[in-house]
Amino acid sequence: MRILHLTTEFPPIIYGGLGTATGGLVNALADANIAVAVLLVGGGGGSSYDAFRPLAKSDNPARTRRQDGVTIFEISWFQNIAETLRIVSAWRPDIIHLHSFWIWHIASAIHERLGIPLVYTVHSLDRAEYELGQGPPQCIGQWANQEAVIYGADRVISLTRSERELLGQYCPGIDGRIRVVGNGIEASRPAAAKPTREAVTVLYSGRFVERKGIRELIEAIGIVLAEAPSVRFILAGGHRDCTAAQMESWLLPPHLYGQRAQIHFTGWQSQEQMTGWYEAADILVVPSWYEPFGMVVLEGMAHGVAIAAASVGGPAEILEHGRTAILFPPRDSRALARAILRLVRDSDYRMRLAAAASRELHDHWLWPSIVRKMQAVYAELARPSMSYA
Repeated sequence: MRILHLTTEFPPIIYGGLGTATGGLVNALADANIAVAVLLVGGGGGSSYDAFRPLAKSDNPARTRRQDGVTIFEISWFQNIAETLRIVSAWRPDIIHLHSFWIWHIASAIHERLGIPLVYTVHSLDRAEYELGQGPPQCIGQWANQEAVIYGADRVISLTRSERELLGQYCPGIDGRIRVVGNGIEASRPAAAKPTREAVTVLYSGRFVERKGIRELIEAIGIVLAEAPSVRFILAGGHRDCTAAQMESWLLPPHLYGQRAQIHFTGWQSQEQMTGWYEAADILVVPSWYEPFGMVVLEGMAHGVAIAAASVGGPAEILEHGRTAILFPPRDSRALARAILRLVRDSDYRMRLAAAASRELHDHWLWPSIVRKMQAVYAELARPSMSYA
C-alpha cells in the first residue's frame, strides 16, 4: 500500500501541532514498512518559511528530496495543476491523505481526475474555533472550504470522540465515513521522576490566542504568586513573528510587573528548545477552551511532567482526573490556580500523576498503536489495482 500525504507543514516546517502530528505519522508509517511520500505545498518558492516571491519562468516549480527515508515533493502555491498530477501519477499512490483544507483544490483534483481514494484528518474544526474558541470571523469564511473537504472525502479522521460528535452536528450525513484515530508520539523510555526542587516551575506551551486560555492563565499566575511567590512560570510560544519582549509587553498586565522575575516569556521555540523547557518544568498547564486533540499533552506525559488541563476535547479524553492529571473547568482562572497550587504544594501527588501518565502514554499513545488504527482505515479504501492516466 502506498500513501501520499498532502500538507502545508512537515518537519522542519512546523507552526504548531499540525506539523508535529503529520511528521510523526508519516515517519511511523515508514517505520512500519509502508510506502509513504509527502506532497508539501509551500516548501518551494513562496513558502511562509522563506521570503514570499512569485516564481519566475526560469524557476523549477517542484523539488524532490529524501528525508529520513521519506520522499518529499515540494511544490509552490503557484504550481500548475497538470504538473502536480504528473508528479502524483508517477509516484502511483493507492491513497491520498490530506492534512490541511487550505490545499483542497489540489487534493480534489487528484481525487477526481486520478480516481484515488481520499482520507482527510480534521486537525481542527474552524467552525468550532469560532463558536467554542471565539476565534476571528475569518474562521466562518474558511469553514465553507473545510466543509467541502469533509463532504468530499471518502474517510474523515476525527482525533477524538468529542470531535466526532461536533462533526456529526456540523456535517449531517457523514457519520458512516468518520473514524476516530488520535495522534501519537515517538517511543521513549518511561520518564524518570522529576527531582523535588525548592522552586517549582510551571510551563505553558502554545499559541497566545483566546481559545488556548492564555488570559485565564495570566489571571491564575497572579493568584498563584500571591500564595506561592517562589513558583516560576515559563510561557513558551506566542506568535511566530513576535519576540519574547513583544509577547510580554502585549500580555503581561501592570499589576504583575513587580513579579517579572518569576514570569519568563521565551518567544517561539524549536522542538529542540522545547525539550529543554519540558525537562526544566515540574508542571504543564493546558487551559484551552477548545482543544481538538492537544499534542502538548502527549509531550508533557512523555517528559514526566504533572499536568493540569481544562476538561475539554482531547485533554479530557487522553487524561483521567485524579489519576494521570488534574482536570478543571475551562475559562475558570481560579480553578486553574487551585490546580496549580495543589501540584506545587504536594510533590508526592505531583510525581504520582506524572508516573501514571507516563505509563498511560506507553500503553496507548505511542505511534505503533496509532499506525495500526490508521492502517485499518486505509484498508477500507484500498483497491486491487489503480489505473493512472
